[in-house]
Amino acid sequence: MELAIPTLHDDVIALRPPGPADVDAIYADITDPDIGKFTAIPWPYERQHAVTWVDETTRKWADGTGAGFLTVDAATDELLGGIGFPIFDPENGLAEVGYWVKKEARGRGIAPRAVVLASTWIVGDLGFGRVELQTDVRNHASQRVAEKAGYRREGEVDPPERCRERSERMVMFSLGAEATADR
Repeated sequence: MELAIPTLHDDVIALRPPGPADVDAIYADITDPDIGKFTAIPWPYERQHAVTWVDETTRKWADGTGAGFLTVDAATDELLGGIGFPIFDPENGLAEVGYWVKKEARGRGIAPRAVVLASTWIVGDLGFGRVELQTDVRNHASQRVAEKAGYRREGEVDPPERCRERSERMVMFSLGAEATADR
């Protein structure tokens, strides 16, 4: 079942699905070693990884098995980052959110805005009961993003399989329907 693509934006950013025209910009931004250090994104990142991600994201939107977005400037459509749900389980009402922001856009509140928009949509519109956000214990910036976006810190956990190559411990944050009701 195809997922309807939502209109998600505020006065600073917008979230939209990626397309083939975005591949080169995605590739250029994700080759930043700071993104590779704390994410499950393939490393070293190659252009084909961007092509594959765009294709997979398009397929997941079409068959209703996932949702991925680019975070773009609301006025110019400049690529600022990306956000998606590596776990997307509507049957059990569970999702996990992951994100990245390009180097030149960091420190401007882009990630918390994107996390709030995506989380409000998945909980409020799609009815998921829980969204998890896991970040490496060393990634203090990402932990601040989770807190600014209204996520509750639950404690340290072992990393999921896809993150074990780069992380020994993760901090688990969560957000439920009750937390998004006020947004």
